[in-house]
Amino acid sequence: MRLENEDIIHQPAEIVYPLVRDQMVKLLPYLPDIDRIEVIKHERISETRVEVINNWYAKANVPSMIKSFVKPELFSWKDFALWKDDEFCVDYRLESFMGGGIYDARGTNYFSPTGDGKTRIRVTCDITIYPEKIPGVPSFLAKKVLPTIESTIRKIMEPNLTSLGKGLTAYFNDPANR
Repeated sequence: MRLENEDIIHQPAEIVYPLVRDQMVKLLPYLPDIDRIEVIKHERISETRVEVINNWYAKANVPSMIKSFVKPELFSWKDFALWKDDEFCVDYRLESFMGGGIYDARGTNYFSPTGDGKTRIRVTCDITIYPEKIPGVPSFLAKKVLPTIESTIRKIMEPNLTSLGKGLTAYFNDPANR
């Protein structure tokens, strides 16, 4: 499953990019689907590279059909990110707190200067789900519940991906952040 979103932020990339890279927690009040973010690691590893590891805790509403074997922890994740300052982008992969290779999620987010003082943010994520690895899902049900699990993950992950642009816009429009 591929998730993708694009937004224009009315601020230069030189302001937007380091805000998201270094101070993502400041955006939390503007990301309605995220309960909290914990910074685990933030380290400059070269002149143009920054490694960041964050724990993300989503607000998950799990459908009753799969609630008995899909726990909300499935929708919280560890984000391993490599920020490339010379390219204004970040490569990342996400890992479920439940571990066990339940899904493979990775992507690249781009913070492109538009030339008129704005930033084009393009968020991409490719997700492959392995329902047979989800604890509590009987193997004979794994393939049958895959569409419901994918739909639930899409409903939770997609707003988190698309909310970055909206959250940044709200952040910059808030008089407290000027």
